Amino acid sequence: MTDPRWVGRSYETAPFEVTERSIRDYMAAVGDVRDEGELVAPPTYAMVYGFDAYWQLWTDQEVGLDVAHLVHGEQQFRFHRAVKPGDRIRTTGRLTAINTRGDMELVTFELTARDEEEHPVSEGEALFIIRKP
Repeated sequence: MTDPRWVGRSYETAPFEVTERSIRDYMAAVGDVRDEGELVAPPTYAMVYGFDAYWQLWTDQEVGLDVAHLVHGEQQFRFHRAVKPGDRIRTTGRLTAINTRGDMELVTFELTARDEEEHPVSEGEALFIIRKP
């Protein structure tokens, strides 16, 4: 069981520079073939600029999540504006809940992404389910 004292722990990413290439590569990887008008990142691109916050949590030796038994249960996003090439985005992730239900541990992780001017870009929440071995 992950110690609930870690609730509130946060992780911040370095600024992520959004490029046309990274958006197009992501679109190709997810089968998004649209090519119309101004290039705007698809909504799920939020995982690209926010991924390092997840990685910091998953590899935090003190928190010690059992990632070998982790299933990504839910994911939701809220967007404040479109993401375009040239944006520099910093994401902060925060561990907001650790609960036990039966033989499972439910871990909630929230993300807040902001641009260089500290304007909100997106927010997200993920629920990780960890089954006890």
